[in-house]
Amino acid sequence: MKFVLIIVFGLLLAIAIPVLVVTLINRKHRLKTYVKAIVIPISSIVLITSFTLLYFAFNYHAKDEAKSYLKSDDDVAFVEERDWYCFDHRSSDGNAVIFYAGAKVDPLAYSPLCSKLAHQGVDVYMIKSPLYFPLLSVNAADGVVTLNKYPNLYLMGHSLGGTVASLYLSSHDDDVFKGIIFLASYPNKKLKDSLRCLSLYGTNDKVLSQEEYQKNKNNFPSAAKEIVIEGGNHACFGDYGAQRGDGVASISQEKQTDIVVNAAIGLIMNA
Repeated sequence: MKFVLIIVFGLLLAIAIPVLVVTLINRKHRLKTYVKAIVIPISSIVLITSFTLLYFAFNYHAKDEAKSYLKSDDDVAFVEERDWYCFDHRSSDGNAVIFYAGAKVDPLAYSPLCSKLAHQGVDVYMIKSPLYFPLLSVNAADGVVTLNKYPNLYLMGHSLGGTVASLYLSSHDDDVFKGIIFLASYPNKKLKDSLRCLSLYGTNDKVLSQEEYQKNKNNFPSAAKEIVIEGGNHACFGDYGAQRGDGVASISQEKQTDIVVNAAIGLIMNA
């Protein structure tokens, strides 16, 4: 919801500013109608472009600790493709997770989580998004589906990434996906009750709107399991540093990651 409000506010501001400026100038210097018809839309377009570039200029990047997981070993191969990064377990192709990062967050920031999942026998695909904005790559999961190599596919997403993953699910009426895992997130459309589902968030999370979460709770599958991480916050699902407006975690990022990994493996392996 907040991203919609930001977009609407930006559009209104980009239109209001040129109109106000032209109106003030017109009071002292009568402008011709065609001049106003040209100046206002061009100015609005320039402002919209400027606001957009400014908003996306500040992103959350993966920390050095997260980048240290970007390597292959005897059990897992790390591969980069055009549309995703993949942690591929060398001896297991039964289960896979497609991961959508949070808004403005480098997907590589989630490499500790995704690498640990892969070492438990689950291939993980971290979706790349233009401008680090998952809404611009909703259907990127199609590329993994068309590989046609996994009998059990799951979606996972953090924050806006979880909502985007649920949008993908709600628009695909097939049985390819077995379930979905939300990290500090929620679906904004009703998901099928047949899906296996986990929802995890931290008690110190100040970014996730509890009002919106509770309002959308009926959209979860009926048998969804909720895990509240004592002392966890919003940013510690990844490793990208403190997030604006977030609470301070009283547990380590590593501990929060391990809680997620254990819960996810329990959901996937006990299907």
